[in-house]
Amino acid sequence: MPPSAQPTDTRALPMPDTVHTVVFSDFDETYLAHASTPDQVSSRAALEDWLEHASRRHGLLFGWVTGSSLDSVLRKSDTHALRVLPHFMACSLGTELYAVDETGPRLAAEWQHSLPDAAYIRGHATRAVQELGALGVPLRPQLNRGPESRVISHYYRTRGPEQDAQNLALIRRTARRFSLGVYLSRCNPLTGDPDDCYDVDFLPGNCGKSQVVDYICRRYGVDPAKSFAFGDSGNDLDMLTAVGHGVLVGNCTEEARSLHPRVSTKSYADAILFELQEVLQ
Repeated sequence: MPPSAQPTDTRALPMPDTVHTVVFSDFDETYLAHASTPDQVSSRAALEDWLEHASRRHGLLFGWVTGSSLDSVLRKSDTHALRVLPHFMACSLGTELYAVDETGPRLAAEWQHSLPDAAYIRGHATRAVQELGALGVPLRPQLNRGPESRVISHYYRTRGPEQDAQNLALIRRTARRFSLGVYLSRCNPLTGDPDDCYDVDFLPGNCGKSQVVDYICRRYGVDPAKSFAFGDSGNDLDMLTAVGHGVLVGNCTEEARSLHPRVSTKSYADAILFELQEVLQ
């Protein structure tokens, strides 16, 4: 699906005249419940209605910050009949940033030009994976990203808490030595991942979910301390701590719950709507 495409019968949120606060939300299993039960669909529709209203009334800018690619997000938006797209989408862990209007998503040129190209990331990631394998930490490639992706994804199979802690720390150190960023999070079977693995996502060292928060807030002159973020897994934690109101939805993974102090009593879209309404009356 080309970058200008937009899901059928889906419209963009209205742009506020002046942005007063920004809301950053993970997409899969945070904003979008993949099961899409009738109650979950109803809750999401209520959130969509409120976001349309709040964009104008509260000067609210809303975006998805996700590990999924743009094609994947738009396909799911169509499949689940989402009625509105956000003001911006940071896809593939923020390595693709799009502004969204009535014509569809458009790449944010300034952000994209600040990132190293895909070949540079792939070359460094390949060498990091080879070194880790030689040290006894094999990683299995994931095949869900194209050759132009600036995210290189692998699986690490769990070996037990103590061994995992050592191996994950080694992966982080190795990524830094190769000037890479890395996201490590326990896989969520609800999104189609194996349940005995960690996602290992290598990406540019100057990019990630927290960097998206910093860039968007600077772009619109908004204090991150007055902004919101929502997520459900380990790769959302740096985004949640980059804002003043960072909340895990109630259906979050146990890994994320053990590492972040604020967890909503509600799940999915219900949690996002409840937490926003608590602050933005």
